[in-house]
Amino acid sequence: MIRYQGLGYIALNVTDLERAHDWYVRVMGAQCAGTGADGGLYLRTGGRAHHGLVLYPAARPGLKRIGWQMESDDAFDALRAQLERHSIAWRQLDAGACAEAHVDRLLRMTEPVTGATLDFYVRMDEHARDFEPTVARLRYLCHVGIATPRYREAIRFYEQVLNFRTSDEIEGRINLMRCFPNPLHHSFALASGTRNMLHHLNIMVEGEADMAAARTRFRAEGVPIVWDGNHPPSGNTFLFFLDPDGLSLEYGHGMELFPESGARAARVFPARPESFDSTGAHRDERTATVGEIEPAAL
Repeated sequence: MIRYQGLGYIALNVTDLERAHDWYVRVMGAQCAGTGADGGLYLRTGGRAHHGLVLYPAARPGLKRIGWQMESDDAFDALRAQLERHSIAWRQLDAGACAEAHVDRLLRMTEPVTGATLDFYVRMDEHARDFEPTVARLRYLCHVGIATPRYREAIRFYEQVLNFRTSDEIEGRINLMRCFPNPLHHSFALASGTRNMLHHLNIMVEGEADMAAARTRFRAEGVPIVWDGNHPPSGNTFLFFLDPDGLSLEYGHGMELFPESGARAARVFPARPESFDSTGAHRDERTATVGEIEPAAL
């Protein structure tokens, strides 16, 4: 059976790697974990995992790929068999490439609806020590969102092929999914949009003190805060802000957890503002507007 440990990492394209390195470390609170031979800058985002983010220099900012950690070798093999059944092209990276990526057993595919590159791996290298917070008590990379005009088709693919489960939907606008059996309300979001693009990514912090400190820090640094409130479907408090390229990032804390068995049924919320945010906060029009999906190169 296809079973996931959770969302492992997100690789982003940025237009100025040196600027992004400084900003993600000094302002957002990530920590550098080294540079790869392919030019990727690895960043820790909590815990002991080798990295949660990878930054690459590129002409256009956006999503390079998403990495999902499988629960076991058996789950990895089940995924590979499922892709074969659905005639979806994939390739397994060799031992050298896996070592370079700090993971064990890595399969790469192009998701056929949005064109996003997805990595699936079994294990990631770990640091000897837990993440030591600086400006923010980062806990873990929580979720990533993609927008697509082929909204329903994308939902079917993730549910029927990759064994994701819908937790809730805001009708016709955004579908919030968990990578089964990871308990988080959502590790992935599919939004209805006019083009395929990165929507946002979320990093969980310890609590409200981190959110309050971030508001002060971001204003001092000139970081645009574009949305600040609470999501009714998942119950998490959120703070959306923009990186130097205008990519939408989110701090969050608090989220509904699902049991593996006996989970409640998915709900459909009406497509109105209070379904997105219970506080009535203003959402800046720049939210989730920047972020190209890099064309696949399998």
